[in-house]
Amino acid sequence: MSQKLTGGCLCEAVRYVCEAPPKLTVHCYCGDCRKLGGTGHATHTVFDETAFSLSGEVTDYVKIADSGRSINRRFCPVCGSAIFHTRDGMEGLVVVRTSSLDEPEKVTPEKAIYVSRAVSWDPVDRDLACFDEMVPSSR
Repeated sequence: MSQKLTGGCLCEAVRYVCEAPPKLTVHCYCGDCRKLGGTGHATHTVFDETAFSLSGEVTDYVKIADSGRSINRRFCPVCGSAIFHTRDGMEGLVVVRTSSLDEPEKVTPEKAIYVSRAVSWDPVDRDLACFDEMVPSSR
C-alpha cells in the first residue's frame, strides 16, 4: 500500500495521518478492549511511530495490562473517541483504533488475540491466525 491513511475522532477535533503502510491489523477480544469500545472486540492497526502524525489535543489513560506492562490509551477530550495507544514493549509503534480510520476497509485483519476471552455473541473469525492470549512477540 503506497497511499497514506487518515483518521480521527467523531467530532473531528483530533485528526491523524499515517504515511507508511500498516505493520499489522488485529482483532482483540480482551476485557479492556470490550469495555473501552462497548463491543465484543476491538480492531487495532499498528503503524511505525515515525509515520504517524497527530493534530489536535488528546487526553490519555494509562493502565497496567495483565502482562505487567503499561498501556497509554489516547482519547479525544471533546467527544471521547478512542484514537490510539502506545505500550511498553512495543516502543516505536502506534496502535490505532481501526474504527477511527476514515477508510477502515483499506486494512484487513490478519490475527485475533485473546480469543479465549471472546463473548459468545461475538464469534471469532477462525480464518485468521488466532491466539488464546497475546500474540508471541516477534521483536
